[in-house]
Amino acid sequence: MSIQTPRFIDNLERRYHKFGIENLGLILVVMQAFGFLAFQISPMAREKFMLKPSLLLQGEIWRAITFVALPLSNGFWIIIVLFFIYWIMQIIEQTWGPFKTTLYFVIGLVLSVLYSIATGLAIDTFMPLEMSLFFAVAALYPRTQVLLFFIIPVPMWILAVFQALIVVYLLIVSDWIQRGYYAVVYMNYFLFFGLYHYTQIKNWLRRRSWRA
Repeated sequence: MSIQTPRFIDNLERRYHKFGIENLGLILVVMQAFGFLAFQISPMAREKFMLKPSLLLQGEIWRAITFVALPLSNGFWIIIVLFFIYWIMQIIEQTWGPFKTTLYFVIGLVLSVLYSIATGLAIDTFMPLEMSLFFAVAALYPRTQVLLFFIIPVPMWILAVFQALIVVYLLIVSDWIQRGYYAVVYMNYFLFFGLYHYTQIKNWLRRRSWRA
């Protein structure tokens, strides 16, 4: 599916395309695998990998990156998670190329770090950032099917709606600082797809007015 990215992103790509990281999905998979192995060796690894703003400002700058390695699953399921991350990142990179893929991820990463520093929120999961990657794939290829439990074919847009409902639930049950983080971490999605969805809504309203 062809969704035109905003012009300012295209302009950035023309100027800075050489800064795109090729095969970013493999890097994320390696980080997640490393985090998983570290957790098996020492439960204290979570404390070392978490993004704790107070410690980050004291010089532990690795925390701005290592929270990405906080594993999304334990046991056998980590294999499925690693495969899924690599798969969605390959789809994004094949569609956008290395620069836009890198920019999309880095925006979410940098905003997470800045929000953590500004509010004092400790980030102990990679899940919201990973979900922003999935939302991008679901927007690009909504009818692509995923085999749920390796058996049930489910279109990507249905999984995206399910994950969006999870985000809504988290917004309801979380405090305001956590809610702010959920709003901030998905800014990469709105920067890339906001104009597209705005056009969709405008066209839908126009068609509805014609029928009325």
